[in-house]
Amino acid sequence: AETSQKLEIPVMLTSLSGLQGSVDFVITPDSVAGAVEGIHYTIGNESRTLTFTKDEPVQNIVINIIDNDVFEGDKLFTIELTNVQNAKLGANKKCVVTIEDDEHPLAFILGSFTGKSESGFGGELDWTLTIEKDAENLQKIWISNLVPGASSIKVYGTVNDEKTELHIPVGQDIYSTSSYDCKIRAFYGYDGEEEITSGGYITGKIAEDGTITILDDYGTYAYYKGTTTGAGWYEYVMGNAVWKKN
Repeated sequence: AETSQKLEIPVMLTSLSGLQGSVDFVITPDSVAGAVEGIHYTIGNESRTLTFTKDEPVQNIVINIIDNDVFEGDKLFTIELTNVQNAKLGANKKCVVTIEDDEHPLAFILGSFTGKSESGFGGELDWTLTIEKDAENLQKIWISNLVPGASSIKVYGTVNDEKTELHIPVGQDIYSTSSYDCKIRAFYGYDGEEEITSGGYITGKIAEDGTITILDDYGTYAYYKGTTTGAGWYEYVMGNAVWKKN
């Protein structure tokens, strides 16, 4: 993360007899979203050579991450080991580093959340879900574990320009088994009777601290594999569910 102060990448010389040796490393910025040394990071190893002894067989490539307070999107670079002395390079000689930009406009709702709600089957629901940014669309997010216990597939939502509402389209695939195809179904409001049909969406209200309150009932509904014949609900989350950022 761009807010991290230091990233340490361990490199090991494996030798039963305690060989000594060294290896250099080179850094190549990504061709599309390349991280620039001095702007996005600095290198803690001035010589860019790691030296190993039998007493110190592990050395770290040290990357100091710079928080530049400018939104530029994620930046990437590749570290490659080269010019090894008194040893042979193993298969893992390259490492790709992604610096995640913390100035993303939706950063305040990205990460892990604790969801709390009533179940339509009775009892309380308390689960963890995760919201991730989309790689290209700044108003689109991806949600893991939208429905507790019935969310093996990530689903997407979009955030309005004011960043006050989250819209999750119904009808998305959300769970899959060998016998059933499972999709998101939802109803307007708490204990709603009017179904949100194709083209509609579940609405969540977004607070300034990132807390999201889902206004509508929603859940994972199963259809017999390859058909539109309903088989029933896996789980049903009552409206007014609250997602609080961890």
